[in-house]
Amino acid sequence: MNKKITFVVLFFLSFLNVQADNFTSLLYTSTYTSINQKDCVTLDSDNMGSIQECESFVDIGVKVIEGDIRQSIVLTRHGEEYDLAFWSTVGSAFSSLGLKIEWRHELQQPKNVIGMIVRFEANDDYENIGKSSSYLLVSKITNEEMCVVAKVAPQERQNEMARKILDSKDELPCLRSIKKSEK
Repeated sequence: MNKKITFVVLFFLSFLNVQADNFTSLLYTSTYTSINQKDCVTLDSDNMGSIQECESFVDIGVKVIEGDIRQSIVLTRHGEEYDLAFWSTVGSAFSSLGLKIEWRHELQQPKNVIGMIVRFEANDDYENIGKSSSYLLVSKITNEEMCVVAKVAPQERQNEMARKILDSKDELPCLRSIKKSEK
């Protein structure tokens, strides 16, 4: 009898947890913008790299920065710049970005942006330069700050995991810059 009650209680709690996750995912949706070089305007370019201005989303501007075979994003809003600094927060390996940004926002309320997700291809296997790993970088967007909060490793359901990080109501701390070890 006790085993049956325990099973029923555990089943019910599992059901509630799944329903809560489904409900949370119904509160948010995604809109996509391009960061493909052909869709962006070159603001500056030299032998060391370039700055491209890409499609904005609502009141958030997007610049793709490339230097030393590494790419990152700087977001702008109301004259302020928010450097996501991928090469110092998530990895210093040679890298490139995917072709689009996924913006997470409240359903039917694109002005209520909660974050963005972008693909980050990193050549992090130093013994095999031709091999890259495909991460998803998750950045939160609030009125006070915009910063990287997670790096989702390549795996099954990677996109869903990245969305779930943003869709949770958890306080998301910014990833700190990677500091070079002192000699």
